[in-house]
Amino acid sequence: MSKKIIILHDTFLYKWWWERLIMMMGKALQSDIASAFFSAGSFDLRSEWFTGKMIPLSTEIFKKWLRHFKLKLTFTYKTKVLQNYDVVIFSGDCISAVRNCKRSTKKIYYCHTPPRYIYDLHDIYLQKVPFFLRPIFKVFCFVFKKMYERDISRMDLVLTNSQNTSDRIKSFLWVDSYILYPPVDSKVFQFLSQQDYYLSFARLSDAKRVDMIVQAFMQMPEKKLVVIYWENDPQRAKVFDIARWYKNITFITLPENKGFTEYIGNCIATLYIPIDEDFWMSPLESMSAGKPVIWVNDGWLKETIIDGQTGYLLPKKIRISDIIDAVTTLTPDMALDMRQACEEQAQRFGIDAFQEQLEEYT
Repeated sequence: MSKKIIILHDTFLYKWWWERLIMMMGKALQSDIASAFFSAGSFDLRSEWFTGKMIPLSTEIFKKWLRHFKLKLTFTYKTKVLQNYDVVIFSGDCISAVRNCKRSTKKIYYCHTPPRYIYDLHDIYLQKVPFFLRPIFKVFCFVFKKMYERDISRMDLVLTNSQNTSDRIKSFLWVDSYILYPPVDSKVFQFLSQQDYYLSFARLSDAKRVDMIVQAFMQMPEKKLVVIYWENDPQRAKVFDIARWYKNITFITLPENKGFTEYIGNCIATLYIPIDEDFWMSPLESMSAGKPVIWVNDGWLKETIIDGQTGYLLPKKIRISDIIDAVTTLTPDMALDMRQACEEQAQRFGIDAFQEQLEEYT
């Protein structure tokens, strides 16, 4: 008799890479998927050929802090359904549900990162909290930290998305984890042509440093930059303001992600320079489309991009002049020469290899 498998993911809120990852995992394992909610703003799993059960545990809620507390209660008290499964895969901030599994259930945690508001970025999050609420924030973080460490200790296996995140898990939790790189779908992200623009498709937030990319292109009026953004990006107003008079910089938002693969498939190269990131699909999607990546030597990126073959490396302490030098050096002709190496490198992170490894773990 085949094993009954369910994936519990915290929320299907947007069309981001982790929602796409869970969808791919569900199809690969022919599992069911449970989540606090399936938002209309996220993927339509049925239109993506997912055939398992979709189990919503609560109702939609979009206010960030309120959502966080509601989800804690939902996963702690409303996940008895997990007792019907032989294997449960946890994804995102939902592992408090582990207490509702049967003792015999195989419990696997796919850890995208230990909660950063508790661990390495605690002080940064604390500074964003109004002064009079900081003592309450500290208390909640203390309680959530104890809960998280107790819950992760109940897992039979911890998987993660990169060596960078695996090192972070080991550093903070003293837990060993196994790397399962998320896959890129080479049938979706393909080379189409080479038009006359470079592309940034990271969120407009401080950690992604898109503002630095924009400032670099402000000094290169002969070079075109297309910036794909989301309406709720926290740095949107700031970035728009600094670039408003520059005709070589175009900002595009894509409802339902329509046209996303076309922008990647037609650009010269992409730029991606986040600060100490855990994992993000952007560089793999770029390389799958035969487009080299201008990237920074920080976080997980050095695990996937090959300097001089599939991208152009920038120093960790990046300056705007470094970005200008990279764009000037990575000409359209050089980008075309890198196409084959990019596509071959992306194949290492393809769906077939991912599915084979995933089935071994479950």
